[in-house]
Amino acid sequence: MELKDEIGQFAVRIKKMLPQVQSEDLTRNALVMPFIQILGFDVFNPSEVQSEAVLDFGVKKSKKVDYTIMKDGEPAILVECKHHEDSLDINDSRLSKYFRKTKAKYGLLTNGLEYRFYTEKMVRSKKKQEPLFVFNIKDTKAATIAKMLEEHKDYFNVKQNIAS
Repeated sequence: MELKDEIGQFAVRIKKMLPQVQSEDLTRNALVMPFIQILGFDVFNPSEVQSEAVLDFGVKKSKKVDYTIMKDGEPAILVECKHHEDSLDINDSRLSKYFRKTKAKYGLLTNGLEYRFYTEKMVRSKKKQEPLFVFNIKDTKAATIAKMLEEHKDYFNVKQNIAS
C-alpha cells in the first residue's frame, strides 16, 4: 500500500476514534504509535522502537522518553507525546532536556494530531525553536501529507541519515 493511502486510512480512523481517546496514554497508543509504524518503523521490535526508554538525569531524576527510535543501539529520533487536546510548545516540553542526554539527531513533538519535527541542533539552539516540518493530520488532506512526507523523506529516513 502506498504511503498516501495508509495516511488516508489512518486519518479516517483518527476522526472516528478521537472521542474515545481521553488520556495521554491512549493518545500515544492509538494515534502516535500507528503513525510511527506508517513511517516504516517496527514498533514491536525494541531494537528499533523503544517505548518509555529511561534517560538518567542524575540521582532520582530519571525521565522516560515516550518513544525512542533506535539506530545501531543508539537513539536516533526522540518522540515526546502530549494529549491530543494539549497544545505543543517546544519550550514547555522535555524534548530539549532529552537531547542533552542522548546522541539523537531528530525529535518529534506531537499530540497525535499535530506533528512537529526538529533537528537536535534546532532544539539545542538558544534561538526561537521553529520546527523543521509541521503538519496536522486532521486539517490536511491525506494526499497532501503523503506528498510532504515524500518530499521530506530524508528527514525521516533514520537508516539513511544516521548511517553516516
